[in-house]
Amino acid sequence: MKSTISKYFRKGLFVALAGTMALSCSKMDEYKEKYVPNGEIVYTGKIDSVHMYPGKNRVGFTAFLNNDPRVTMFRVYWGAKADSATFTVKPGELGTAVYKTIPNVPEGEQSFEFVTFDASGNKSVSLYGSVAAFGTRFQESISNRAIKESKLNPQLETVVVLGGMDTATKAILTEIRYLTVNGDSASTRVPLLLPNTESEGVLPNHKYGSEVLYRTYFLPAKNAIDTFLTPYQSYQPISGAAWIDVSAQYVKNPGAPFNRASWDGARWGVLADWTTSADVKNASGGNGGWELRNNAGHLSMEGGWGLPAVPNGKIYQVVHLPFAGKWRFTSHMSDLGAAGTKYLVVNKAATLPDFADITSATYYLNFSTVSATATPYIEFRVDEPTNVCIGFVANMPNTGSYYKVRKVSLSFYKE
Repeated sequence: MKSTISKYFRKGLFVALAGTMALSCSKMDEYKEKYVPNGEIVYTGKIDSVHMYPGKNRVGFTAFLNNDPRVTMFRVYWGAKADSATFTVKPGELGTAVYKTIPNVPEGEQSFEFVTFDASGNKSVSLYGSVAAFGTRFQESISNRAIKESKLNPQLETVVVLGGMDTATKAILTEIRYLTVNGDSASTRVPLLLPNTESEGVLPNHKYGSEVLYRTYFLPAKNAIDTFLTPYQSYQPISGAAWIDVSAQYVKNPGAPFNRASWDGARWGVLADWTTSADVKNASGGNGGWELRNNAGHLSMEGGWGLPAVPNGKIYQVVHLPFAGKWRFTSHMSDLGAAGTKYLVVNKAATLPDFADITSATYYLNFSTVSATATPYIEFRVDEPTNVCIGFVANMPNTGSYYKVRKVSLSFYKE
């Protein structure tokens, strides 16, 4: 009896379980038909990561693609999916980084959704990124960097001096376009490296006196893919005839103050970079030609007050003149006595003539009677680049004669 009951119980339980399983399968099938009508969802490999870059009414991005071989394309959505861009994926790009740009993006911060697809239209889960696009508002906020002045450098090249500008404006450089002496168009770019600091732009081979055009570049963000430009403005740089001081470029030890090669530790010394004749070195220890006056080094000749006479005094150096045209050699005096005879000399040779032969010099000027702080000068021309000897020749008696020079200058006349 017990065995029979047990048999019927087991049979009933099996029927009940079978019915339950059949009911469960029926409900699952109904769920699939309702919510997964095309069968199981298949996802493609999503983009691993993305780096985005702002641009001018566009954005750029670098997408690091998954190596899923099923992926054939990816799509980027923005503007709440109102806009999208589709990009084909080549087999060789899988598992690599690809760079793309998206055009026609409105100005301002934008959110982007990245989705991959296979050939059957199966897609990945989404990856999101955001970046700003720049446009009209940023363009209207920028202005050209100002030009403060212009000048010529010792090489007689036009130099444009740009005023300071705050780097917070996102300005990065100013481009200057100009006409060359050959009639060609050229340009130079002056970077904005330090905030509120002047910068100089050299214009090599600029046609002297001709107008230039300039504009400033702006980068709205460090990783931006586009720059913004101001409209060109015109500027008239230095023009017309002018004397250009090139002393620092071509004269060794031009003074203000003069440097010494040696000295006695008190007053007298020997000039550096100048040739000084033996009779000029009439102070103790073989010093002379250099003098410490008012705490500054001077070029000096003196006779008297215990110093021997200087009958054939010479101080000179050879300089190279790189340009054909008019030149000027000037002595800037700080003191001058009435006694003695002093000449400023320019000679087309490697040395200066003796005092007795001064008239054999190419150019010479007697400055013995000028005022104590005068600036006597010699103007002369050369027809081609050449070397000349510049300096002083004098006869200084020991009765108290002297002249003191704080500096010399060499200038070229730019026409």
